[in-house]
Amino acid sequence: MNIGIIEPKNSGFLEVMPEGEGSDYWQIAAVHINGQAFCPSPRLYRSEQVALARAAQIYDWLADHEPQISGGDCYCFELKLALWHQPKVS
Repeated sequence: MNIGIIEPKNSGFLEVMPEGEGSDYWQIAAVHINGQAFCPSPRLYRSEQVALARAAQIYDWLADHEPQISGGDCYCFELKLALWHQPKVS
């Protein structure tokens, strides 16, 4: 059974998971930065490494634009994807 991967990155972490049991395709579950979680537009990537690299790009974009985002949903024109803020469950 192949489960998701969590990779630490600066003040957060990247979370990727396989599309399904036995699948070679991966998706980004969430990008966590400074206690905030963002989920990108759904998309499949050909490998775990490609998904993690894309998640790292998203993390870097979020870090550069953090003052503009402030915990809300946003669209990243540079990466051509929407990001949805996932609030913490109390």
